[in-house]
Amino acid sequence: MEPRIKRPWTPVRLLLVFSPTVLGLGLVISGCRQSFPVRESRLSMGTVLSLELGAVDQDEASRIFGECWAEADRLEKIFSRYDPESELSRINRTAAGGPVEISEEMLEVLSRAIGLSRLTGGAFDVTVGPLLAAWGMFPRREGRVPDRREIAAVLSRTGWEKIDLNRKNRTVRFLSPGLEIDLGGLAKGYAVDRLAALLAAQGVKSALVNAGGDIYCLGEHPEKRGWRIGVEHPREEGEVLAVLELEDRAVATSGDYRNYFIRLDRRYSHIIDPRTGEPAQTGVMEVTVLAPDCLTADGLATALFVLGPERGLELLDTGRDWEGLVIAGENGELVIHRSAGFPVKEER
Repeated sequence: MEPRIKRPWTPVRLLLVFSPTVLGLGLVISGCRQSFPVRESRLSMGTVLSLELGAVDQDEASRIFGECWAEADRLEKIFSRYDPESELSRINRTAAGGPVEISEEMLEVLSRAIGLSRLTGGAFDVTVGPLLAAWGMFPRREGRVPDRREIAAVLSRTGWEKIDLNRKNRTVRFLSPGLEIDLGGLAKGYAVDRLAALLAAQGVKSALVNAGGDIYCLGEHPEKRGWRIGVEHPREEGEVLAVLELEDRAVATSGDYRNYFIRLDRRYSHIIDPRTGEPAQTGVMEVTVLAPDCLTADGLATALFVLGPERGLELLDTGRDWEGLVIAGENGELVIHRSAGFPVKEER
């Protein structure tokens, strides 16, 4: 589908003029093969975690990578939903029985998750795990359509308001049996932020941290420009609709084209509307959000997907340091909505 543009935008289709390397959901990083002396990737936080450093010699890079991987391992032991010994798994097993003492990192992430839920009117909610399971999205991606009675039963034991977080005592308690926390992308965003802060503390001036499409651009690109990030077409793999140049900025994307299933010609995305218990049906295909930190960008991208273009952009246009791009299907057309300050580097 050819895109149609809504809101302030130069009316030209945006395409890359070089061959990008796809790095994650909806986002590509381009034109950087000749500029990076060092790059390492590994599996972490349930995705591919990639670090790229500019203007750092090999010995120094090896030391810095070692510290970053150790930090990533430590955070995974806190937030992993797949490790039965992680702090998150322990909370999910025991918090319905009474207050559970938690780490400073867990307190910070849960505090910010609750803040995002409150800000978005519940469009973002870390308790959607049982709903994902009901729709066959987790732990295995089998796909099923539950009936209304089952959805209602699951909804009765979800909801961010049922998380009792005591910041003074650093404890969490679940107010409903069967409640579970699924930090999902938030933990990835938090890990990206922590690694970017670690790199900055090590004196690194130019770096990119990427956890499966959750990205932080530290400083400027070694070629003395912003880091170029491409926003991929949600239906045409490899085609890029917009190119961003970012410095000291986070970017995250949510889309309906990586984890979904189709029944009777209807697409069911893994992005659940926590208020209805069903996959979001707002016509949105992809959302990209820019923010000062990756955790915020990630949470807002999910919330905007659920809220839809108009309500989502109203949230972005409230004067905070956020910008967003919402791509939706409307009457058979691909329509691009963006917040007023969303920056785009056009490639003609």
